Amino acid sequence: MNSSDPISNTLSPLRLAGALDIYAAAGLRDELARALQQPATITIDLSDVESCDFTTIQLLCSARRSAEQAGKSFAVTSLSQGVSRACAALGLSPEVFAAKRSD
Repeated sequence: MNSSDPISNTLSPLRLAGALDIYAAAGLRDELARALQQPATITIDLSDVESCDFTTIQLLCSARRSAEQAGKSFAVTSLSQGVSRACAALGLSPEVFAAKRSD
């Protein structure tokens, strides 16, 4: 991952970094869709995210729901302070990313 790319191209875990905003949304959407096509558990590392906006939170929640509907495990690990602040500003708990397994 180069310093200007907020999304690594490895799928396990998918590592996000830097500022995730509407400008990074298309790339993030594509990476999440690709991850959802894999048979493995979807794991997303948010430890290096400096800031994120509602678009990012929405995409992550959508990916969680899609994984849940497909019967896959979905895990978000290592929430950064930036992600925690964004959740708090939106009145959401970080548990919004937690997925229930359907098996």
